[in-house]
Amino acid sequence: MSLLPDDILINIISRLPLKEAAKTSVLSSRWKYLWTFTTVLDFDGITESSNCISDPTCIDKVLQLHRGSSINKFRLCLYSKDLHESEITNWVYSALSKRVQIFELELWPRLKNYTFLENCYNNLKSELSGVKYLRSLRLFSVNVTGEILEFILHNCPLLDQLSVVRSETLVSLKVVGSAIQLKHLRISTCYRLNEIKISTPNLLSFKYFGPGQELKLHIENAPQLVDISFRGVMLTRVRNVVGPITSCFPQLKTLELDSCDELYAQFSEHELPNLTHLHLRVATLNRESLLGLASIMKACPFLQTLIVQFDYNGYKVGRRRKVPRHSHQHLKLVELHGFLGRPIDLELAFYILENATTLEKMVVNRTNYSFGCGNAKDCTKLREAKLRQGVELLVL
Repeated sequence: MSLLPDDILINIISRLPLKEAAKTSVLSSRWKYLWTFTTVLDFDGITESSNCISDPTCIDKVLQLHRGSSINKFRLCLYSKDLHESEITNWVYSALSKRVQIFELELWPRLKNYTFLENCYNNLKSELSGVKYLRSLRLFSVNVTGEILEFILHNCPLLDQLSVVRSETLVSLKVVGSAIQLKHLRISTCYRLNEIKISTPNLLSFKYFGPGQELKLHIENAPQLVDISFRGVMLTRVRNVVGPITSCFPQLKTLELDSCDELYAQFSEHELPNLTHLHLRVATLNRESLLGLASIMKACPFLQTLIVQFDYNGYKVGRRRKVPRHSHQHLKLVELHGFLGRPIDLELAFYILENATTLEKMVVNRTNYSFGCGNAKDCTKLREAKLRQGVELLVL
């Protein structure tokens, strides 16, 4: 192996955990410093592994010894109990100065007084040589402001993935500009966030999880946005969600939503001609009908995959109703998760079996809890249903 050129050996070393990579230094004089050119620096103090480096002193030492001019991936995943803000700032700045492409920072618990890039923000404005190489940025349990994120979006021409989870200081985010190359945006559990504005031609995917009762969502000029997930929203304010995303309905291919009866009425007014994958989490209570889902299915004439997750806590789905037959000619796969086997559950399953004329497979994943309103193991009627030729029914 020592006959191989250095760049190949460094590539091999970069695939090893840091501790294992450092151990290669004893192999020979040639190998002594090869590990210091590794392109992956993964400091994980949460995953219990003897191969992980998580001690602050050791992290300092590794960064001081690192000789490479660039880092493909820098990951810092640590318990923050014994960390100082200045330490984190120095580590972050060291990574950015190495032209890092994939950057992940995760702190448990979140440091209330630490805000990502706050202390070196002014330096970055004048020293963009490192930060401009970012391709992916993931912040988990880390505070960050909208101003800093917008600075990154406008000054990192290669950035195509941004994920922010559990930030207490994110209040407003504007992803606006024709030059922004971002393709995938994920925002989750940022409870003080009250505004998101999206107007960029390259975004493909937008995923949001969190309260929506006060959120002002604006989406326009996003012609390539084909994948939207909007979860955790107060169902009584569902109009706040559907209204802003209707401009994307003609192009959407994948949609994931929490749903309620009010949502069904909204969909009856629109059509999603390109939607092929629909994932709904349905809050249900006993003695209600789930057939309101039929109006969403009807609005998606080319739907191929339907996934329904039953949630037995929350707002009402709607009154029992009769729904006219409608042929769903492209629906091939249906998954029903959290199935209780109640009359309303069976009603929905039979509606799909009867109206999905090209259905190939239905997966029924039963819940272990009955909540006093049904027997999750009683799916006899469903098992005995007369199926079209070629339809596979799998009850788990």
